Amino acid sequence: MMSPVMRRSRAWQFIPFAVVGVLYFICMSIWDLNQKVAKASVAEKTIWGLSTKLQNIKKELEEDNGKANIKIAKLHEMVKILRSENKKMKEDLDRRKDADEMYAVERKEIDSKLTNFKQSASENINPHSYRASAVRYTLKSVWDAYTPHMGADEIQPVSNASKLWDTDNKQMVTLVDSLDTLYLAGLHTEFQEGIEYIAKNFDFTPSSSVSLFETTIRVLGGLLSAFALSNDDRVLAAAVQVGNKLVGAYSEEAISSNGGMPYPSWNPSTSTGHSNYGTFLAESGSVQLEYYYLYHATGDEKFLEPLKLMPKFKSQTYPSGLIGSSWNGGSFSGRISTGSYSDSYYEYLLKLWLLTEQNEELYKDMYIAAADGIVDHLILDIKLTNGTQAFVSSGDNYSQQFNVFENDNFEHLSCFVPGMLALGSVYLPPLQAEKHLKAAKKVASFCAHMYLDTETGLSPDEVSIGVNKEKSLVKRNYGLRPETVESLFYLWRVTRDPIYREWGWSIYLSIERHCRVCQKCKASGYSEVSDVTIVPPYLTDHMDTFFTGETLKYLYLLFADDDALDLDCWVLNTEAHPFPKFIPYHVTPVNHIPEKCKKA
Repeated sequence: MMSPVMRRSRAWQFIPFAVVGVLYFICMSIWDLNQKVAKASVAEKTIWGLSTKLQNIKKELEEDNGKANIKIAKLHEMVKILRSENKKMKEDLDRRKDADEMYAVERKEIDSKLTNFKQSASENINPHSYRASAVRYTLKSVWDAYTPHMGADEIQPVSNASKLWDTDNKQMVTLVDSLDTLYLAGLHTEFQEGIEYIAKNFDFTPSSSVSLFETTIRVLGGLLSAFALSNDDRVLAAAVQVGNKLVGAYSEEAISSNGGMPYPSWNPSTSTGHSNYGTFLAESGSVQLEYYYLYHATGDEKFLEPLKLMPKFKSQTYPSGLIGSSWNGGSFSGRISTGSYSDSYYEYLLKLWLLTEQNEELYKDMYIAAADGIVDHLILDIKLTNGTQAFVSSGDNYSQQFNVFENDNFEHLSCFVPGMLALGSVYLPPLQAEKHLKAAKKVASFCAHMYLDTETGLSPDEVSIGVNKEKSLVKRNYGLRPETVESLFYLWRVTRDPIYREWGWSIYLSIERHCRVCQKCKASGYSEVSDVTIVPPYLTDHMDTFFTGETLKYLYLLFADDDALDLDCWVLNTEAHPFPKFIPYHVTPVNHIPEKCKKA
């Protein structure tokens, strides 16, 4: 039996092992705890990553939801717009249905009046006089539509409203543009009514910039022709007021500040010009006719300032006789054409020569060179199903090479060319005259068929001639434009071919059929149409002032007797305002004004 002492001694021997075991257990517990902590950390990072992803997904969903809401809102807005447009179209269709019914009644009234016009005509009167009476009736209806808005620049025919070109000044553009048409058509009471209104109310004091070109050809030109027809000094005083306000734009100082040509826009109140694009040829080269006659009427030499530009135009002319369309940086460049930006410049070369009774050789030489250039380089034959016609192309001034049936657009604006060539041919040697007149007839046929070939009988504003010589529509609107009927008038006067009157009558009937706004429907006047291929066309609620100033005037003169306006005595500006021919004070005349043109 072991003694107690020995037992205690052996027990102490096992203590180290116990301590090691405990320490091992503690270490393992710590290691295990660390492992769990590490796993927890990994799990925490995983959870954090998932949380971030969830937040990103939530954010994306919120953004997508926001985008979806925006799209939904846009769709709602589109639906709202479509419903509004649908309502508008339905109202328009209902209005047009009502208008058609009322217009049918009006049409009978018009037909009755035309019958009366025709029946009352003497056998000795031109058989087309009833057509002239029809145009006179149209003019009278437009004037009656305008008079409630007397003094406004334009009327809006569908909405029966009016507007001003300049918000703080009435230029009375429709009134002024219409006066000479009223006089020539024999509406002398209405003409005098307009004269009296101008005498009492006209005050040309715009506080902002106005277009020099448009204001000159329409307002100044209209006032000058009204003066020439009436010999009313009050109208001349109004014209002088306009001339005084605008002629500063042609001073040497003003022209120099724009690199040698007048600004297209001019502020009379500050005597400053403005331009965003330089100056176009038509803007600077189509005001001389008006200022020359204003000089003749007043004797004031300051009105000759715009004519001092003519030698500069000649110096910029190419060997072809033509000139670039845009002045920028001290010279004319850009496309050579007879369309927008250039058109009336060429017309004024001829008409300046004729206005002075062919006494100024500068204008004659410049016109003949330009007309030859147009005929030789720009007028191209095109064979269509209705026969050989011609259109006026455009050219590249840099190389002096002209397009030959490349893709090329033809503007209705260029339909003035046949009339210009026809009028000019009267004063040219026989062979040259024959060449120009032949070209004029071909282009006139093309222009007439721009009307005849559409569903409405109205012309698109612009067509394209492709590489295969096919014709397609570029701008489908019809703006009541005058250029085609202008050329038909001149060609009728020069050739006496009845086809020009027949084409003109067809155009007039199409205007009556599709552009006339029902005047018993709380509307007034005639409206442009947005698409000439749609029957019935949509009316745009716009009637430009040249409808009465030019379109109706040329239609009336086309059907009236020659003595309505004797071209031996008068020259029409580009807005169809007639000025009497005169001998300039500083010119020793070679030609003299015919006796029949001299006023008593």
